[in-house]
Amino acid sequence: MVSQLRSLNINVRVRLLTSFLSRFFGNMVYPFMSIYLTLYFSDQTAGTMLLIITSAAIVMGFLSGYLADIFGKKKIIIWAQLCQTSALAVMALFNSPIFIIPSVTFMMMLLQNTATALLNPAAEAMIIDDSTPKNRSFIYAVDYWAMNLSIMFGSMIGGMFFNEYRFELFTLLSLSSLVVLYIMARYLTDDAPSLTGKNNVKQLLLMYGKVLQNRQFVIYCVAQLLVMSLDAQVINYVSVRLAKSFQVIVLGHEFTGIQMAGLIRTENTLIVVLMTLIVPSLTKRLGEKHLLLLGLVMYIPAFFFIISSNNFYTLVSAVFVASIGEVFIIPLSKTILAELSTQELRGTYMALNGFIYRGTALLGALGVMLASTFSPYHLACFWVGLASIGFGCYLYLLPKIKLN
Repeated sequence: MVSQLRSLNINVRVRLLTSFLSRFFGNMVYPFMSIYLTLYFSDQTAGTMLLIITSAAIVMGFLSGYLADIFGKKKIIIWAQLCQTSALAVMALFNSPIFIIPSVTFMMMLLQNTATALLNPAAEAMIIDDSTPKNRSFIYAVDYWAMNLSIMFGSMIGGMFFNEYRFELFTLLSLSSLVVLYIMARYLTDDAPSLTGKNNVKQLLLMYGKVLQNRQFVIYCVAQLLVMSLDAQVINYVSVRLAKSFQVIVLGHEFTGIQMAGLIRTENTLIVVLMTLIVPSLTKRLGEKHLLLLGLVMYIPAFFFIISSNNFYTLVSAVFVASIGEVFIIPLSKTILAELSTQELRGTYMALNGFIYRGTALLGALGVMLASTFSPYHLACFWVGLASIGFGCYLYLLPKIKLN
């Protein structure tokens, strides 16, 4: 494995390293920022702030690929990382022991998320440019494992220390971002802009329009958006609810609401990492369609208890079931996406598919806003009901797709 990593293009190795560092330190802070906002603002105001942040990231995500093609990927990556580092440094400064100004923190969250939306498509495109069909699966496998490990350990550390050592975590995150900026500026090789015409924006819009004419792809996007909106509730609404209403429990260790939020994210990531290894053998035995349906049947109902319960054992059990379902859903949903996308417009298909995750973030922010009006039980019914519509979309779609 080490020899395989050394054989990769320098840009790919830099991306794998910096992505791991950014995710590891970022997960000590980012999953708990919705809790931070509700500490200083009302639930509705905090939800509105999250909607603003996500909306800005969606707009930037739409433009980022075009900007990278016009100005060059490395230039966009460096500028985006510089903006992100600056935002995190200011965020740490305004959450120091001397003074705390939440409104400034919100503005820096807005800048940081927008910069991330600018950076990621350019970095992903750079990986594709600097990899080959032979090593691409290895690259994505390494990135997937690194992502889950960084989420697991980062969330665990954040859950333990975010409440009492917030300034230290903000400072650590800003310093790590500075290190990432140095690595990128020092080792990434430059690239030339790929677009020089005057009608590129118009052409881009025409390409998006052509992809949206694919009815099956649109149904797939709706299904993914509604089903994956459940996971966004864990990051936003469930974390806030646990921080406010979870009763401290002692099981060899005292678990507060914030620590419980970190624990369930850690549990989810650990199960995903371990269970991913058995998915290929299960796919051979059950077939892709049956395994996907099994995953949905496990995933969706389990979230009713995750969203509504404050019981330690219920939450741990429900997350266990939902995580196994997630392992079955995600790889097979990517198989469906590959089946639905066409060769000549695959990049545009992938760009539109990326908006699904931004859309789930919007629904996660909406969950925080609705928390002040509806009970956990009613919200659980609402979100599971939406996900069930997504399940229906899959049932409609699967007979029309070539899967095992």
